[in-house]
Amino acid sequence: MDQVLSGVLVPLLWKHFNEQDQCLFLSRFGVLERCKELVEAGYDVRQPDKENVSLLHWAAINNRTEVVKYYMSKGAVIDQLGGDLNSTPLHWAIRQGHLSMVIQLLRYGADPSVSDGEGYRSLHLAILFQHMPIAAYLMAKGQEVDFPDSNGQTPLMLAAQKIIGPEPTNFLVKCNASVSAVDKVNRNSPLHCAVLAGNVDAAHILLEAGASVDSENANGLFALNSTALLCCYFRSCRTDPGIVKATEEEKKMNVVLLAEAGCLDPRIFCTSCMMKKPMRANHCFSCDACVAKQDHHSIWINGCIGARNHHYFVLFLFSLCLIGAWMFYGCLVYWSKHCPLHYQEEGMWSALSALVGCSSWVLGIFCLAFFHTSWASILLALQLYQVCPVPLSHLLHSSNALCCLSPSLHSLGVVRNLLSFFQLRFCGLFKPVVVDWTKQYPPGREHMFSHPDIV
Repeated sequence: MDQVLSGVLVPLLWKHFNEQDQCLFLSRFGVLERCKELVEAGYDVRQPDKENVSLLHWAAINNRTEVVKYYMSKGAVIDQLGGDLNSTPLHWAIRQGHLSMVIQLLRYGADPSVSDGEGYRSLHLAILFQHMPIAAYLMAKGQEVDFPDSNGQTPLMLAAQKIIGPEPTNFLVKCNASVSAVDKVNRNSPLHCAVLAGNVDAAHILLEAGASVDSENANGLFALNSTALLCCYFRSCRTDPGIVKATEEEKKMNVVLLAEAGCLDPRIFCTSCMMKKPMRANHCFSCDACVAKQDHHSIWINGCIGARNHHYFVLFLFSLCLIGAWMFYGCLVYWSKHCPLHYQEEGMWSALSALVGCSSWVLGIFCLAFFHTSWASILLALQLYQVCPVPLSHLLHSSNALCCLSPSLHSLGVVRNLLSFFQLRFCGLFKPVVVDWTKQYPPGREHMFSHPDIV
């Protein structure tokens, strides 16, 4: 490649370049012999171009090891700052992921603790651009994993906030990065950063590593609320709601047994799944499966709410209502300080126009929070009504079921229903009833509703 550039491209463009442009061009493409000719003719390797970028920068970002070696022998400044971001050649090499160039520059004495114009040091840049081999090499050469940048943020905070996914957060946790460190500006911990960015995988890794959910930042935001919202939502989505499964042989055997016993009833036998339904199980046509203790098919999680994820869904609704209330409070505080309103003098329309003119972004946040908090609070109230006094929501849809059930059979009381629903034990003071609803079958049509219902 160098021979092609030297023999074809360079002669064609050479006459259009001045001495500085020639050096920059040759440094980018690694044409070492011609670089030597210009430097030996008197060009200063430390002279920056009009963008304040040195020849060493261009050689480093393009991984021209031989050119860098020659420039260093001619007195190039290893940590010279340049470019729009006021970076060193080492910063440029890290951004491009050139491990061999990083090794070479460090051997020449490059300082990895120097900050660029954005406040990032070498290890922070390696994490931000997800160059794990370079990050591992820098730490092996003595860089501290919790060394903060100019804003007081550690590499773990940047990973949790700016890179969605498990890596490089998991990589840094494995390298013993502190999960309790806080930055200088907002007093945010790595868990705060993950929650504010919606980085669920990173938040999960940090919680497993022992991050505290009770830590409070400078703005008074508890990580517990936002973390609970994300965790409960994804547990609702990913947890099996209680899908009833059976092999083909079991299905055939159930059909024969129920038919011969005269119990091949739609309330007992599912014609879609071709198997005997457990008590309180319904067939969901969206999921195409029978779900134990099914409550409903939720569009918010794109799945069923059943025996195994119902409590996660209720906790998700509760967390969403809390977050919505907090957002309402934040909007009201902002409007009271920055948007003077004169409702009584100018009327509602003028006040609304003042809100839009003051900050349409805050108004948009308020409307979005109002929408989600409205449906979440209504659905939460409905869920709690069904769980506390009347836990069998699907039986309430049937008038025959109501005739067959007395309050003593389908309710354990408000407190006991709630404790059993959320499986709360209070250090052994209460023993909730644990039932595998995927295996609770009625003995026959005449005994279908004879068992007391348990939350």
